[in-house]
Amino acid sequence: MTIQQDILYQSPEGETAVPNIGQAVPRRGGRFAKNFARLTMRLFGWRVEGVLPNDGKLLIIGAPHTSNWDWVLVMLTAYSLGVRISWMAKHTLFKKPSGGLMRWLGGIAIDRRAKHGTVQQAITSFKEKEKLILCITPEGTRSKVREWKQGFYHIAQGADVPVVVAAFDYGRKAVRLGPTFKPSGNLEADLPIIKSFYDGVVPRHPHYSFSQATPQ
Repeated sequence: MTIQQDILYQSPEGETAVPNIGQAVPRRGGRFAKNFARLTMRLFGWRVEGVLPNDGKLLIIGAPHTSNWDWVLVMLTAYSLGVRISWMAKHTLFKKPSGGLMRWLGGIAIDRRAKHGTVQQAITSFKEKEKLILCITPEGTRSKVREWKQGFYHIAQGADVPVVVAAFDYGRKAVRLGPTFKPSGNLEADLPIIKSFYDGVVPRHPHYSFSQATPQ
């Protein structure tokens, strides 16, 4: 597994760090949206640490995922950076009247009944789009889990895209971006290394954390 250990950009306590974003990264949002997101994070004492690779296609895994507030942090972080992100959801959620809004927010409809499965649908999305940042929670649920779902790893391999490790640290009130890695193809060897970057990260609900999680 190849790892890019980015130097973390840390803001002063109580401020929101805004890492520089490369030209290749898909963008969205104007000045008002950025300033609103940054102000909101600052008011609640949150900040962003780390960097995103200057790449048009990235898979971001966010953990530990124990609360709906995690997705609020995801959206605030994306808007504060001016980055367009995407996420997957059941195709039934994209019906009228909410379908247009879901797509505008970055949603990608996934039909779990399809023969080619969720992983292949995600790979196809990467191959069809010129730029795509796909965000996934490897636990797949806010509840306590014993294993991470392996889909993110197979998506990254199949689409040949780098994976950015992202953490929701409620102890330090920081959203951490990085390091970045490329799968080696050996999941059993790579997964413990990936999880080690979450050591010391405090989730919103620690009793739902994956601290005892093992590969499926």
